[in-house]
Amino acid sequence: MNHFEIRRSVERGTMRNAWLDVRFSFSFDDYVDPRRMRFGPLLALNEDRVQPGTGFAMHPHRDLEIVMLPRIGAVEHRDSEGREMLVHPGELQWMRAGHGIRHRQWNISSHEVDHHFQIWFAPSVTGQEPTVERRSYLAPTAGAWRTLVSPQSQDAALDIGVDVILALGHVTPGQPLEIPARITGGLYLHVMQGQVEVQGADIDRVLLESGDAMVFFDGVPQLHLQALASAELLRFDTPAVDPETGLSDSPTFHTNI
Repeated sequence: MNHFEIRRSVERGTMRNAWLDVRFSFSFDDYVDPRRMRFGPLLALNEDRVQPGTGFAMHPHRDLEIVMLPRIGAVEHRDSEGREMLVHPGELQWMRAGHGIRHRQWNISSHEVDHHFQIWFAPSVTGQEPTVERRSYLAPTAGAWRTLVSPQSQDAALDIGVDVILALGHVTPGQPLEIPARITGGLYLHVMQGQVEVQGADIDRVLLESGDAMVFFDGVPQLHLQALASAELLRFDTPAVDPETGLSDSPTFHTNI
């Protein structure tokens, strides 16, 4: 049987202040959980809510591949290399921090809370030239996946130079969603919103709600996802992951979405 864990939303780290409300799936900043330092190349999966007219002031990053997905509200980006852009829902932003970049991320709305996901990956190569790119994507239809990031050519996905596939899934009552089996490799399945039941070989029905995750470390059975309420999910396919350290040592992996 494939080794897996259920990680509940209430177990995530939290941080709140006057302008920011964050949920951390992995150790981040002052929140440290030795059991959840990373998942292979995935270093951070933060769900941020930023109050109007506030945000992250200019700050540095180095040797990270950062993907930001707005959910509600536009996010303004400005960086030390003179780039300025607004990133809206239905778009993603990729920032390669490389040998060093400073940026500001701001909610320019006067009334709307900015809700976005901030995802950090470990780079395959360090010290590269920093770059920032904004890209639109088509939302997945009910019962389907849309690949957003991949080293393979599918769904016009973005190749960020990391051995990971990131896909967005949409499941509704009557339109189930499937995850094919893989002999090896890890899976991190995060429910952005909604309720789903997951079934698979040797797996009884598992109910996942907003903020919950289901994690397979090495090998994934065929999974069937049935919505109790319309749901959207983030899916990360990675090389095999050590359950104790969160590290991967597999150089490559193969999957189909």
